[in-house]
Amino acid sequence: MGFKGDIQATRSAAAAGATAIIDPPIRLKAISVASDGVGAGVLELTTTSNSGTTLLYVDVPNGDVLTLNFPEDGIVFPKGIYCKTKTNVTAYTLFTDKYSGSGLTAG
Repeated sequence: MGFKGDIQATRSAAAAGATAIIDPPIRLKAISVASDGVGAGVLELTTTSNSGTTLLYVDVPNGDVLTLNFPEDGIVFPKGIYCKTKTNVTAYTLFTDKYSGSGLTAG
């Protein structure tokens, strides 16, 4: 049985780049990925950098929104979440453990 805890949703349309989508070490609990309707899509997330170790590779059907919930404690990204590949994807939302980051307010 899992523990109840706060989660946070982070939406991004960022393509591959050197900037982390989420900078601190984090657990990815679920993800929702939207196709751009142009063709089958791919989203590849890494840790450490956009050329780091691939921890999640998602094939997205054309014209669809794909949502994946990860069992147990999710996927640990020990050095943040980076986007290595984003093809035919409009945007994606990462559902993670709650964290403190820039642009967030205390609450």
